[in-house]
Amino acid sequence: MKRIIVCDDEPHIVEGVRFLLRGSDRQIEGASSGKEALQRIREELPDLLITDVMMPGMSGLEVVAELRRGERTKNLPIIILTAKGQAHDAAMAQDVWGAIVLGKPFEPSQLRALVESILEGEECLHRESI
Repeated sequence: MKRIIVCDDEPHIVEGVRFLLRGSDRQIEGASSGKEALQRIREELPDLLITDVMMPGMSGLEVVAELRRGERTKNLPIIILTAKGQAHDAAMAQDVWGAIVLGKPFEPSQLRALVESILEGEECLHRESI
């Protein structure tokens, strides 16, 4: 069973991504904040984190930075969902931390294909340009 955490402070986004990625071979959990996502990740390492950038309290970029500092979490696959206006900061996450950046709005098939590639252990051949 593959475990995915979807982190966004907007519940409809979390539910939409959960619906889009659902499958019998997946456990998809929602987190409404960066701190909640970090807590869940510390309890049990997921196979993938999908996080928004802009969240109150702790941004998605802060979550990524924290995860990359940890020995256990430094190689966790991460997809960052970002609005076009946040492109500069998200590009840093892609270049420095190896996170995959997907600009909003995105095509559902694009996110599904990216997640499939990650969960199957295939190397992503290209990363999304913002």
